[in-house]
Amino acid sequence: MPSTSAPQLLGRLSTAARSPLADSRRLAAAGGALYPVLTLLVRLPQTMVPLGVLTTVALASGSPALGALCAAAVTVGSALCGLAMGAAATWRRRWPGLLLVGVLNPLAVWWLLRVLDAQGAEPAALLPACLLTGLVLPQMGVVCRLRWQSLLAGSDRGDLLEPAQRHESVMDAVGTVLAAGLAGLLAERLGPAAVLAVAAALTVVSVAVLLMHPSARLPPVLVPWAPGTPPAPTHAARQRRRRQSELRLLPVVGAVGLGALVGSVLGAVVVFASSVDAVVSVSWLYAVAGLTSAAAAVLASAPVGAGRLRNRWVVTAAASVLAAMLLSVPDDAAGMVLVLALVGPTVGPVLVAVHGIADQAAQRPRATVLTTVTTSAMSVGIAAGLVLSAWSGEQWGYRTAALWPVLSASVVLAAALRYVHRWQRTAPGAGR
Repeated sequence: MPSTSAPQLLGRLSTAARSPLADSRRLAAAGGALYPVLTLLVRLPQTMVPLGVLTTVALASGSPALGALCAAAVTVGSALCGLAMGAAATWRRRWPGLLLVGVLNPLAVWWLLRVLDAQGAEPAALLPACLLTGLVLPQMGVVCRLRWQSLLAGSDRGDLLEPAQRHESVMDAVGTVLAAGLAGLLAERLGPAAVLAVAAALTVVSVAVLLMHPSARLPPVLVPWAPGTPPAPTHAARQRRRRQSELRLLPVVGAVGLGALVGSVLGAVVVFASSVDAVVSVSWLYAVAGLTSAAAAVLASAPVGAGRLRNRWVVTAAASVLAAMLLSVPDDAAGMVLVLALVGPTVGPVLVAVHGIADQAAQRPRATVLTTVTTSAMSVGIAAGLVLSAWSGEQWGYRTAALWPVLSASVVLAAALRYVHRWQRTAPGAGR
């Protein structure tokens, strides 16, 4: 038995390692060799702007909580922008909205930099400018997910829709680490304000490239935002519909918890960096968790069955709770780097699993709607976790800030366990 099980195990590991690369090759064949890379590059400003705001305000005011609040305002504004882009998926001509955002974003960043220079650390002036900057900061992850719908439908490759969604989840994780590394490099070499300026330039370039890409001329895939069938009259059918609604809601709850985990880790890092007078290095520390998270997300992007995906959500969420507990341990920068390297691998697989579950929980015409809402919900969670962690850490110390990642990871785990319980009580195929 051992002689036969070992080759089988090695075969499964080899297949899992090849699957992400195979998906990338098939997607490149369907969308063009450069399009999968483009979906990574256009994501950079979405992480760079909040990090730049956080670092700039925290350094100018000496308050990690105020920096976190301003970064959270940017993130909430970006979430609202993402929801608007999701709603625009049903428009026949979507490009004017994207063009308008591309024009307004550098103007909003310019105004924010003026406010930072003129008003210093006045919250009454900073928060409106940060919120406006977020409102015109496009969530390019949403744009790319919607673009894949049209691209694959136009090339008659609907079988690649699920690999495309897994690819986008991996790009979310990889984009975070690249953006954090670039933000850290710019902040140390040119100052935190340079992060915002470069992010604005990248936004203009990203919007221009997406508007000029051949896929922009494809007709949109219309997605219904409301169910088209009336409620069933029987009690059993109504109960079944309630369970299906809860199945669609729980990935959103999980995304809020995952966002809160990511945001609270960043808030704890800011408080820690402030205590050792290294605020300008926040992006570098955050990139450590992003690097291991991206590597784990790539490994977790191999296609699996629905049952294994649910189990992966539960297992990785439980691992994130245990890893988050380690954040209260480090007393120096080396210890923090080690702990962040351990936290990261639990985040990437959860991100892939939550988006995969959202795709499974919704019927195919509404799957894009749910993934769009899930993406924006994660941004809201990031804002909440960032503010709560940084504010409590500034008031009561770093150990208090380190409690919020544990609570956030617990929400992700609770949502995963509830989802498995509800799925088991729903007839097979009910969630699709």
